[in-house]
Amino acid sequence: MAVVAHLGLATRISSTLAEADDRPIDDDPTPVVFSVRPGATAAEVGEDLQRAGLIRSATTFRVLAGVNNAGTHLQVGEYELRRDMSVSDVLQVLASGRTVRNGLVTVPEGWRAEEIAQHLEAQGVTTASAFVEAVRSPSLVAELAPGGNPNALEGYLFPDSYDFGRDPTPQKVVRTMVGQFERRVSPGILAQAKENGLSYQGLITLASIIEREAVAPEDRAKIATVFHNRLDRGMPLQADPTTQYALVPFGTLTPGLSYWKRELTQVDLRAESPYNTYRSSGLPPGPICNPGLASIEAAANPVPGPWLYFVARGDGTHLFAQTLDEHNRNVAQVNR
Repeated sequence: MAVVAHLGLATRISSTLAEADDRPIDDDPTPVVFSVRPGATAAEVGEDLQRAGLIRSATTFRVLAGVNNAGTHLQVGEYELRRDMSVSDVLQVLASGRTVRNGLVTVPEGWRAEEIAQHLEAQGVTTASAFVEAVRSPSLVAELAPGGNPNALEGYLFPDSYDFGRDPTPQKVVRTMVGQFERRVSPGILAQAKENGLSYQGLITLASIIEREAVAPEDRAKIATVFHNRLDRGMPLQADPTTQYALVPFGTLTPGLSYWKRELTQVDLRAESPYNTYRSSGLPPGPICNPGLASIEAAANPVPGPWLYFVARGDGTHLFAQTLDEHNRNVAQVNR
């Protein structure tokens, strides 16, 4: 019986590997700096890679990491990758620990302030605690924030590559990141958002939810449409990332903590928090992460469409539906 089970497992692994798409996503040899964030699992790193346009499938990365027992060997730090690398090549670089030392610090899209803080500490820029204190400093918030964000400057720490120079203060780091946000988010984007019923804060809050939901770039605009349609109809957003954010209090700095709980329970979905969009209607009080420009643009200008629901497939893409019955069929299809 054990032999049969072992052969069955081997067959399944072999079948999974055969289906895995290990091809490069492109033939572009341009170096791209990619960051592995503190506490990230292999599945989360795969999603970050797909979101950054460096691999075709987060699922392929997760499978190959498991088969090669590399999931626990992914080192925090910044790596130089290329779009002409296969998934196996990417995995090998991330497991090697050979990080980039070029003076630049890259902050990817979709990180919480605490994740950015721990990354900056790992890169020798500033301590995590000092950065978080600067992010919620009343004087800096009064100087830089557009107003009304209960978690200070969350959402306005623009994801980009930075050279902070020698011995930067936490306040200088925060000013630099918020300054980049103000340069990249144009008045045209803000005007488009206003036409679609979103305030400045509402735009960045919605963009932060889209950033955490979207893995495949091509789904971003449709996800924005779903949330706009639900807001227009007074429906709760029921977005898992907002509940994930609610489960970890702002300012929590725990090495190795995964800030985005992957499997939410019914108890989690009933959590008492204005950030839990399963219990609270409308947008949460403020952003839940720091979104990139593509998600901000999608939130400001959703594509026309009737969709009210979506469900994630295993490859990082989503199925969209207009009715609950259609959505339930999509969920059943994914579960199969």
